[in-house]
Amino acid sequence: MSWWRRQRIALTALAVAAVATVGVHLWLDVLPSIQTQTKTVTDVAEGENVEIAGQTMSLQSARFDEFKAPSGMHTVSVRLNAGGGAESTWCQAFTLSETQGERVWLDARSELDVPYDAGESSCREESFSYTILAVFLIPDDAVGPFHFDIPGELGEVTRFTVEP
Repeated sequence: MSWWRRQRIALTALAVAAVATVGVHLWLDVLPSIQTQTKTVTDVAEGENVEIAGQTMSLQSARFDEFKAPSGMHTVSVRLNAGGGAESTWCQAFTLSETQGERVWLDARSELDVPYDAGESSCREESFSYTILAVFLIPDDAVGPFHFDIPGELGEVTRFTVEP
């Protein structure tokens, strides 16, 4: 009996493990980096309606220090008018970033004393009109203007420029 024949089960297992390793590498490392590179940003003019994830949205207001913040910090609250349609889905996480810098902040509404009835914290799947309120906690030295980004589907990002 030849060596190849005696080792056929081990060699088959080794081949399957090699294919699985390559597949996991592609799935976890290669595909996310490709998706990150294909991000499309659409700037929205003030007062303009835009469709995101089946929602029709428009910027209502942006305000500094509407809510109490810890010492050395400010809040920026952004309100959107929104309405879902038959194809509406949930939005991804909102971000606020400096237009002339690299700092990015996530919605900090849950960490602050924001009333529950002040507005929704993200997009809704229902088809009714509502207000979305995103509140960001930023340091004192961040003065704006800012980019308010809403990630949509397939790497699309809708960007509002806000200056509280």
